[in-house]
Amino acid sequence: MARILALTSRLPFPPREGHQLRAWHLLRALASRHEVTLLSFQRRDDLSHEAGPLHEAMHRVETFPIDCEHSHAALIGALLRGTLTRTPFLAAKYDSRRLRARLTELACDADLVHFDMLPLMAHADCVPAGVPVTFNAHNVEHALLARRAQIETRPLHRAFLSTQVSRLQAFERQACQRADAVLACSEIDAQALRELAPERPVHVIANGVDLDGNRPATQSPDPDRLVFVGQMGWFPNRDGVEWFLREVFPRILAQRPRTRFELVGKADGFSVPGNVAAQVTLAGFVDDLRPHVHEASVYVVPLRAGSGTRLKVLEAMALGKAIVTTQVGSEGIALRHGDSAVFADDAESFAQATLALLDSPERIVRMGEAARRLAQAEYGWDAIGAKLLRCYEPLIGARTRDAAAATGLVSA
Repeated sequence: MARILALTSRLPFPPREGHQLRAWHLLRALASRHEVTLLSFQRRDDLSHEAGPLHEAMHRVETFPIDCEHSHAALIGALLRGTLTRTPFLAAKYDSRRLRARLTELACDADLVHFDMLPLMAHADCVPAGVPVTFNAHNVEHALLARRAQIETRPLHRAFLSTQVSRLQAFERQACQRADAVLACSEIDAQALRELAPERPVHVIANGVDLDGNRPATQSPDPDRLVFVGQMGWFPNRDGVEWFLREVFPRILAQRPRTRFELVGKADGFSVPGNVAAQVTLAGFVDDLRPHVHEASVYVVPLRAGSGTRLKVLEAMALGKAIVTTQVGSEGIALRHGDSAVFADDAESFAQATLALLDSPERIVRMGEAARRLAQAEYGWDAIGAKLLRCYEPLIGARTRDAAAATGLVSA
């Protein structure tokens, strides 16, 4: 059993967002075989009183506030660093003397340090030489930011984002070069990260889904209901849903006016266009999204930006839903057009693909069954966790052998 020190950008349990799900399941896999100490930033909306399973799985959990959430001075300082220095704002936001001091103290005795998400790699300099470092890349962040800057319509916001792209790319390159191994969510992301650091091993550890907790419904869905799951605080979700409601949904309503669309997920400040508002429901955050998804006939994924693999798509697959998605929305997932999903990238194609499914309940059933079979075959978290452990074995083994040699327990 090795001693693993892990860092996360927020409490990974309860997992209410995609990156929490990935972080939680990877940490749980590591804890199934090793002793894991977690140092986690804690956002103001993290539910620490519901984190019992996290504390049970980990050897120890210590939390640290995100100073920018509690201090205007800290926020201004992070913005200045992100503007006047080569440090991107994404990294400056997670500056913390307390965390750095604790990381420096604990890393000396660790057999491996696992950094979850890019901005935390700003603290990798606290890890002494000889202790392996791994970087779990949820996205290719500079590519995601570049796409966001292209789409942004507000001039000042666009200008700020554009200045951040080169900083973030340089930081992401340095992070990959610093790590002894990098974890990517998809082969597409892995290739992009290999280009940043060709000499570093990049392993594809896909996102997964809880197959037991997400099963197809036994009742028939509403034949006129569409659903999307995702919180609007994440730019790709917001951009995709805005595009869907502005460009796609009116086309659907023109041919099928009784169709309804439900958005499930935190949507504070989100505005629905007036011409479709009567047919749109904002469910907000829900404790259990499954009944909402079960009720819909078609699960739409109108994303135009992002990287990694979409946990929302994997959950829809496990729930046996017929899916209409863009190519971006399905990146890194082995969905097949016309079999386990339908792909459409422009507004008219997306609308017509959705209408065709709504007009064919039998095809909806067949496509949902195919999606469920694919989820079972390739995306269960147990299999993904086992792959992660295999990737970490050489790093941990080398570290423990070096430590044993240093103490004279084995020959060097």
